[in-house]
Amino acid sequence: MRNTVITGVCVALSLGALQAQAQIAVSSNDHKIIQENGVNKNVTNPPPDTITIMDLRALPVKVVGTVSNVPGSVVGPPLSVAITPDESLALIASSSKLDPADPTKLVPDDRVTIIDLKDRRILGTLNTGAGAAGISITRDGKRAYVANRMAGSISILSIDGKDVRLQKTVPLTDAKALLSHVAVSPDGATGVVTRNGDAKVELVKLGGDTVSSSSVLDVAPRPYAVSVTPDSKSAVVASLGDPKANGILTVIDLASGKIVGTADIGHENLEGMIMSGDGRWIAGVAHAGSTRPKNAPQYKPNGMVVLYRLDGTGLTKTGEAPIGGWSQGASFSRDGSVIVVQNMNEKNLQVFKNDNGKITDTGQKIDVGGGAAAVRSSSDR
Repeated sequence: MRNTVITGVCVALSLGALQAQAQIAVSSNDHKIIQENGVNKNVTNPPPDTITIMDLRALPVKVVGTVSNVPGSVVGPPLSVAITPDESLALIASSSKLDPADPTKLVPDDRVTIIDLKDRRILGTLNTGAGAAGISITRDGKRAYVANRMAGSISILSIDGKDVRLQKTVPLTDAKALLSHVAVSPDGATGVVTRNGDAKVELVKLGGDTVSSSSVLDVAPRPYAVSVTPDSKSAVVASLGDPKANGILTVIDLASGKIVGTADIGHENLEGMIMSGDGRWIAGVAHAGSTRPKNAPQYKPNGMVVLYRLDGTGLTKTGEAPIGGWSQGASFSRDGSVIVVQNMNEKNLQVFKNDNGKITDTGQKIDVGGGAAAVRSSSDR
């Protein structure tokens, strides 16, 4: 009996130690595109795209390593990165690439790259569908869902250790709907799909290798990012908003399929949004005029990160802070106390501290060499 108890305690301590060792987040960096005075331009003979691997468990945030030749893209929501729950693999989607016939233009890409995070190496590449964009991985780590933005379809990937395979691609809607991201409920039963092109959110039933539509809701213009609460009861959708208006957060009750709350964030172009792992916090990333030409009345030199507390279905804004320009995604540490925010123009990430809703810039900036285009940690919802 004594040996059994000691062994059990040791195993528990070992598992706890493993879980506490790291809180991995991955930034996908697009080296192909820059923005000058509000106009996007392709870079001539750009270096290969990269990813930056970080550990968010303590401040300052530590850069663990980088991997080159990992295709990524700023086109689409900044959720084209997903990490398995055990932090062994990262999946990186690339929605666009330079046109081989005319490098001044972009054409849809369909690649998803599989990264071994421990050895920091590329394991392989899958081809899903045109405009491969927002990715989510199920809580058990056995399935991933990829939104193919230019094809109106969802690709289902199976994950078995380091073996990732394309199981099926399911057509869902017209390509013009710009299906951008699919979030998966923790119980694995429901997917929440944003349709950026027609201002709709589609709720889908998931099971095995099937995806079937259950309802379609009208939301604020240009929905992009979406997260599902840990209890699988609610979803929060981020809409960039009308080009002349502010970004909007929308709360959806998944049982009834109804909208139960909205919040105007007070800034235009809500590009990125993420929910902390415990479901308490929502971080939104807004361009806030930073992508306008400098002579435009709406121009502002900086974007904004906004922080909301989520209480049931209620959203309360607790703070905001200035960030860089053309900013993209955000990621939380596992306990929600650290937030990293991506800046495309500055080619870096800013690190913020969340002190129970008070957001503070720590002053740490992480240079990534290319435009920081998408980011995720294993615990982000």
